[in-house]
Amino acid sequence: MKFKEITYKEKAPVAIITLNRPEKRNVFSIEMIESMIQALHCALENDDIKAVIITGAGSAFCAGGDIQEMIRAELRSWGLKKYLWEHLQKIPMLMADMDKLLVAAVNGPAAGGGFDLALACDVRTASSSAMFISSYVRLGLAPGFGGCFFLPRIIGLGQALEILLSGREVPAEEALHLGLVNQLFPEETLIDDTMSWVLKIVQWPMPALKVIKRGTYQGLTSDLKTHLDYLSSQDALLSLTEEHLNILDRLQKK
Repeated sequence: MKFKEITYKEKAPVAIITLNRPEKRNVFSIEMIESMIQALHCALENDDIKAVIITGAGSAFCAGGDIQEMIRAELRSWGLKKYLWEHLQKIPMLMADMDKLLVAAVNGPAAGGGFDLALACDVRTASSSAMFISSYVRLGLAPGFGGCFFLPRIIGLGQALEILLSGREVPAEEALHLGLVNQLFPEETLIDDTMSWVLKIVQWPMPALKVIKRGTYQGLTSDLKTHLDYLSSQDALLSLTEEHLNILDRLQKK
């Protein structure tokens, strides 16, 4: 499959999506958005893929929306809502339904929608040159890609509001301190180090990884009884999987 303005590579059990408009700091375009959706579907439909890494080409992760697109008259009022709902917002909606581990490898500035894209991933790594900016407020807009939803769930309400309302820059070291970033790696080895880190996580049976991810997110919105009922039901099913039975067999033979 041919993709526009991104590259997509599979090296099982990991796929890598690279935003590929380096001359424009990887700002979103319709072509990039549609290609990202196609690439995510490719990863979703491949049972050999356990994780997806999203990164940017060049010096930026993603600078958000294209200003030249924003000034178009059709992206005003309900035209903007239509654009967001029919294009950009499909990405976090699709990502939220994926049981595979989603990893943002932030190689430079992540601003506006680029920041939100990183937040929509399950975990984040970053280089020392990474910078996180919720720049919507600087344009008189609000985060239309999910920033207000994701950020407080990651770093807490108070910290999230301060970052969202101020539009200030959050450097990589502070992002690590806040828990916004899981790992900092050298700029020149970011992807290789991220890949090694991800492989340590996804070495375990995929059925268990899926349930743990889904159960963790479910626990954010459910009561304890519902959550425990869900996990006990899932464990009952996991106990019958080939992966679990093989592990028990190996342990028994030790």
